[in-house]
Amino acid sequence: MPLPTSLPADLAASFARRVAERDVVRPPEPPSQTPEAIAQRLAHWLETTHHVRDYRARAAFAQLLLHLLAHPEAPTAALTSAAGLGPRMTARHLLRLAEWGLAEWFYRGRTRYHRLTRSGEDALLPVVTGAGA
Repeated sequence: MPLPTSLPADLAASFARRVAERDVVRPPEPPSQTPEAIAQRLAHWLETTHHVRDYRARAAFAQLLLHLLAHPEAPTAALTSAAGLGPRMTARHLLRLAEWGLAEWFYRGRTRYHRLTRSGEDALLPVVTGAGA
């Protein structure tokens, strides 16, 4: 049987390199930082940590948290439009975020503003960066 003619000229070197690299563990791909990927990680975290079972509620909480991540202080009206909820449902969701210690509110004039608490920021940082995945 004849030898194949398409052998590389440096067969020994390429074989040695392949053997040396076969057991090298490559680091995993870093988690995606797109808003959609962060929202999915937030929804999963809400399900496992705070037992939010309804997928619509998880999506609404994730949108509220995404908006609060992007904006240090946000008025209720901005959060209502960001989450795509009505005012009453937004108020209920924000109350639950406050009960969980993730968010707080304050008044500036007649407008109610919301922000993440310090413990909320600390809890959400590994989720957002993907370090807890």
